[in-house]
Amino acid sequence: MFYLLPWLRWDGRQALLFDLPGRRFDLFGLTLWPQDLGVLLGLIAVLACSLALFTNLAGRAWCGLACPQTLWSGLFRWIELTCARLLRQPALATAAKHLAWALVALWTGITFVGVFSPIQPLVAGFWPAAWSGWELFWVLFYAAATWGNAGFLREQVCIDLCPYARMAPLLCDADTPQVCYDARRAEPRGPRPRGQGGVMQRGRGLLDPVSADDYAFRAAHPALAGPMPRFNDDRLGDCVDCNACVQVCPMQLDVRAGTLPECIACGACVDACNAQMRAWHFPTGLIRIASRHAAQQQKTRWLRPRTLAALATLGVLLGIGLRVL
Repeated sequence: MFYLLPWLRWDGRQALLFDLPGRRFDLFGLTLWPQDLGVLLGLIAVLACSLALFTNLAGRAWCGLACPQTLWSGLFRWIELTCARLLRQPALATAAKHLAWALVALWTGITFVGVFSPIQPLVAGFWPAAWSGWELFWVLFYAAATWGNAGFLREQVCIDLCPYARMAPLLCDADTPQVCYDARRAEPRGPRPRGQGGVMQRGRGLLDPVSADDYAFRAAHPALAGPMPRFNDDRLGDCVDCNACVQVCPMQLDVRAGTLPECIACGACVDACNAQMRAWHFPTGLIRIASRHAAQQQKTRWLRPRTLAALATLGVLLGIGLRVL
């Protein structure tokens, strides 16, 4: 969508163009001039309030599924794995990886500048000598930022640099979906021979919440809690301790360690765990996306204080916008 957006046409003009030298913003047929700055700021406020409401209702789905940092990091990671798989020589795979990263990053920079400078003349003169000094600077700047953020920083951007990541926990509550680990069914974890069946199939049943949380904590913090006791295979939970959930996590987290504010709720650990559960012929859902109340089998509330506050603010902003327009 990002790469195609500057190429869309509307009434013979570029559909989305922030023409700073011409002091004209074209937004799909709506033209804003300098005196319309309040409309643009209002639109930004509406989008920010909508994101807050979406976060309260859906959790960090934006981070996991739509954030540019997540999408570009996933793309760069896929390029890295593909080059390593196709090219057996490490040096050749590394060179090919960086070349592909550079091409994607350069096209990203050109596309971004194409939102502020007409994209067709920019691409038609695809040569630095044909660009203005500012066009060349910003193309290279955003290409370098993409190459560094998606290629090397990745999870550090989400943890240390992103302001939304710091604000998102304040927008969530006990009814907001998040990635949950069913410790009552999963603990105590550990490898075992195949063919024994899950805890419900072999009659062990679910642990009490205190014991389940204790086993999960001891497994996640052996230096603090000491080594785990040994259990017979028939007393183990459904977690086979394969670490598939940890290996696929883009944030390098272990969801079994408890609720983690760094989790972006991308669902990669859910898919990996479900695949392992099916391979072992266990029920899926050991790791799933659910609210804390839903995980405790309590009724979900749709109208909560944060939800009502976001709805009221959004309604006021839209009302003011309709009146102004």
